[in-house]
Amino acid sequence: MVRFDRAAQPERSFMVKRSCLLVALLVAFGSVRLAAGADVEWPALETQLQADAVVPGSALERFIAAHQDFSGLREGEAEDRLGIPLWLRVAWRKAHPETVGSAADPTGGYPPVLRQVYAWMRTHQDLLPGAPESDEGPDRLAAVTGEMRISGAPGAPRSASDVRVNPRDPLKILAASDNVTGGGAQAQFHSADGGASWSQTTLPLQPGDAFHSDPAVDWTSDGTAWATTIGVDAGGTLFRMRAYKSVNGGATWTFDATFSGAQTNVDKPALWVDHSDTSPFKDNVYALWVNGAPAFINRRTGPAGSWQTPLQVSGAETAGTAIGGDVTTNAFGDVFGFWPATVGRKIFAVKSTNGGTSFGTPVQVATTFDSYDIGVPAFNQRRALLRISAAAWRTAGKNLAYAAWTDLTGTAGCNAPAHEPGGDAASACKTRIWFARSADGGATWSPAVMVNHQASLNDQFNPALLVDEATGALALVYYDTVGDPGRTQTHLWYQASFNDGLTWLPAVQVTSAATDETTAGADAGNQYGDANGLSGISGVFFPTWTDRRGGGFEEIWTAKITDPACTPPGAPAIGTASAIAANQIQLTWGNGAPAASAFHVERAVGTCAAPGAFTRIAGPVAGSPFLDTTVSGGTTYAYRVVGVDASGRCESPVSGCAQATATGTCTRPPAFAGLTSATSAATATCGVSLAWSAATAVCAGPVSYNVYRSTT
Repeated sequence: MVRFDRAAQPERSFMVKRSCLLVALLVAFGSVRLAAGADVEWPALETQLQADAVVPGSALERFIAAHQDFSGLREGEAEDRLGIPLWLRVAWRKAHPETVGSAADPTGGYPPVLRQVYAWMRTHQDLLPGAPESDEGPDRLAAVTGEMRISGAPGAPRSASDVRVNPRDPLKILAASDNVTGGGAQAQFHSADGGASWSQTTLPLQPGDAFHSDPAVDWTSDGTAWATTIGVDAGGTLFRMRAYKSVNGGATWTFDATFSGAQTNVDKPALWVDHSDTSPFKDNVYALWVNGAPAFINRRTGPAGSWQTPLQVSGAETAGTAIGGDVTTNAFGDVFGFWPATVGRKIFAVKSTNGGTSFGTPVQVATTFDSYDIGVPAFNQRRALLRISAAAWRTAGKNLAYAAWTDLTGTAGCNAPAHEPGGDAASACKTRIWFARSADGGATWSPAVMVNHQASLNDQFNPALLVDEATGALALVYYDTVGDPGRTQTHLWYQASFNDGLTWLPAVQVTSAATDETTAGADAGNQYGDANGLSGISGVFFPTWTDRRGGGFEEIWTAKITDPACTPPGAPAIGTASAIAANQIQLTWGNGAPAASAFHVERAVGTCAAPGAFTRIAGPVAGSPFLDTTVSGGTTYAYRVVGVDASGRCESPVSGCAQATATGTCTRPPAFAGLTSATSAATATCGVSLAWSAATAVCAGPVSYNVYRSTT
């Protein structure tokens, strides 16, 4: 029995306003049944109403009161971290009895879009669509850095965005974002002058839809603009995939189709158009999404064609929910679909060679450490979705596919969901952007690597990956809290690879001002949203991201990134490493093809068969040979060389390895871990007791110690 204890309520006036309604509700809903066998006290109705600041007498109040039978929920749902209220879960279960929720699945069996439903209901308590928003003309608020707010004058929070440059007319750019707590209809942004100015409008709501969620946009070669979204009903239980098109560059939009068929449990759509003039399936429009647990892909056969029947592409290999996928194509028309498995903690990919008519067996791309979403100090309410961003590139000599995602580092104490930092800025666990590549068209995948693994305590999330369809260069953007000890202030960062993802150039900061989604006034239900956007062609890229630098409503921003492709040199041909004198090793090598203009030398302690970590010890150097005068006698060193082009931006693959054992005096310091403790001596006189583990001599002993003390 759930008790409504009026005496315990401090807000007497609030209680009086509800008294008539509560008398009626106590008769109908006074007994809230518990899940069978569960010893748990569910929150009282009054507690739920107060928690969401529900207006007395509103449609939302009636909706919440009508969904108080918690008997169908699991016991643990009273205290989980999904961010979906219990009453909305009851409504969802009632509308979707076919859905099976498992405690082992971090989604709990609920689509993440229910968080947007929750946000929309709290800001539209009449449960009616918001008033239509007026279109806005060009916004010329660009800063000298090229950054620009494209979402116009802020009137409501905007989060989760997508962007697409028209590859045949790069002056035309589309973008879109969620607009859940505003008018509800998906916000659409368009530029006709290469991003110098932007205008905005919204998609028209279809009958039965109260708002939209999860934006995606693209272009076909005839100049038609395409947008997809989830159409959500006012009850928050019917989700359908809607497609729209524009024939005037995104200025106005008309409804195209519901491409999810009869499905009503859809979420996290991804959209891609085959742009290649050499593809037999040019202008096919592809969409990937999840319906309940499995992933589906559908295709539209060009601007003059139509949407086909959705195909389920995930199966028994995917333990849990296939939420957070992506779809892309290459120049030959091959279609790739990607998704993670929330229970199995794996990433899978499928491929079609017939324009999406059918797909092969899913192939495992990688194993993840966390699953579904990850709490970090900057993003601990909405949480960072483990979502895949994918790309593909194929020429006569290459057949590449790529995937990027957010995950834990995988180091000890940071390799399981229980280790994620959550709100703890001092946690040694942190998130990084991971990347995997396939050199055989998706048949096999290289081990995943972290693109930018800094030593500091910072978190990276929301990656957007792109292959430049003109050059094959890779571009990547993501949020990073690096530089903020509190791990809450983010900047957007950009990285590029010009050698097919083998190596990445250093990260470049895109934003000139930080965003903090943990301060007062932030849209706590959405924060950054689940996705950033990135698009471009021929070395000019436009990311889109959620920005709150002004401390008000969340906005959608972009910037122009110019990063023309370069040609990576060929790997240098390693020569020999020789101890030519005491404490001196000489390294030789030959130039690769294409030839490098300069070289970097890398060294590790150990043999080539079992080296330690390689570090860069010299460069750029003009050429071979290189004399290393910093070696310690008796130590074996392994060497390798990297070539760079004239710009210094494009690096070659690493060379082979050469090793040598140095002669001369041993100069390496002892191996010492440092102090283990500093405690009060607990004596009558002031003193501090220091403790440490003994150092291990690398050269001949004995080992002695110097103790240093700060004077400040």
